[in-house]
Amino acid sequence: MEYGVILKWLKKEGDRVKAGDPVVEIFGEKNEFELEAPADGVILKILADVNDEIPISEPIAIIGEPGEEIPDIRPKKLNAPEPATAAVASQAPQREVSPPATTATAPSQSATSMLPGGRIKASPRAKRRAQELGVDLATVVGTGPGGRIVERDVVAAARSSQSVTVPTGAVEDTREVASVEVLSPLRRTIARRMSQSWEHPHITMITEIDMTEVVALREEINERAEAELGIRVSFNDIIIKAVADVLERFPRFNAALDGNELRIYKDINIGVAVATENGLVVPVVRAANKKSITQIAQETKVLGKKAREGTLTPEDLSGGTFTVSNLGPFNVDLFIPVINPPETAILALGQIRKKPVVVDDEIVIRHTMMASCAVDHRVLDGAPAGQFLAALKETLENPFFLKI
Repeated sequence: MEYGVILKWLKKEGDRVKAGDPVVEIFGEKNEFELEAPADGVILKILADVNDEIPISEPIAIIGEPGEEIPDIRPKKLNAPEPATAAVASQAPQREVSPPATTATAPSQSATSMLPGGRIKASPRAKRRAQELGVDLATVVGTGPGGRIVERDVVAAARSSQSVTVPTGAVEDTREVASVEVLSPLRRTIARRMSQSWEHPHITMITEIDMTEVVALREEINERAEAELGIRVSFNDIIIKAVADVLERFPRFNAALDGNELRIYKDINIGVAVATENGLVVPVVRAANKKSITQIAQETKVLGKKAREGTLTPEDLSGGTFTVSNLGPFNVDLFIPVINPPETAILALGQIRKKPVVVDDEIVIRHTMMASCAVDHRVLDGAPAGQFLAALKETLENPFFLKI
């Protein structure tokens, strides 16, 4: 989670709270949750309004005792609402707003962010972000410790410098607008994450997998699973298990790139893309390589139900190391996925369908599925991506070795 959107204040200024009391509803990493009071006291001041997008670690309210001096604190807001957003926000119940405090003057760049010799004091992430966005660090005011420039300063500077130039003689847009929709917090999160992902180079490998043996295995498992557990195993459950086992042999696919460091994870936590009415969410099956197919099936059924009901917790959505996206149920044959950052790879699956194929020089009918694997080309090349897909293909074409 990098930021939160204020959805609804459950308490108002002047209310007394105890540690653990729900204070505000927050939209975080693709889910809603209640933020609890960290201590006993009175809410002296609320610092953020409904629909504000606040970076993590920024204050949103002050809890103390009546009569205490209230410090002049103003949290950074990730972005100001667009006019349409502001119109919608104005319809929500409004709390009484305290008179605005005097805004302190930001320190000059030369006074805070310069080191001896004219070098600029900036974090490595800020330097990388500045290069990506084309921002001159010499023009950025740092808000980090000791005036150090941090990533959020670079992003803010890039946004403030954006402008649109209308060409001379531009033709007036006469198209009639049927309606205007304000992006939901979930849709905004998806847009932000996918834009972040697309900044990095992808390469995609594609193969066709014979799923005939998986079809047979699923029928065999479900005869027992329905009787003993009351569930049915899906093709995706078997695929998740196969992917998790293959990742044990390809650790660089189970990793995240941070600067010049590739963090290779010991845990294999598979994110499972789930389509809901409000957008795509990716709950996580943890330690999938250590679980059986039926254990994974039980877990995905619970996660899918919570996703459709909108009750996923932050824990359900965090910690993923590799993502599987299956559009087979929507009759999609093949698609090119976008990596879920900061992961290094994602697997996309199409529908399983019967088709004639050549086996031992004879034409036979088999169940087949198209699979594509997109990888971060900064970390992985085409050869290992091909090897990963080949290993997955072999595993799924011989699935009876998987733990049932």
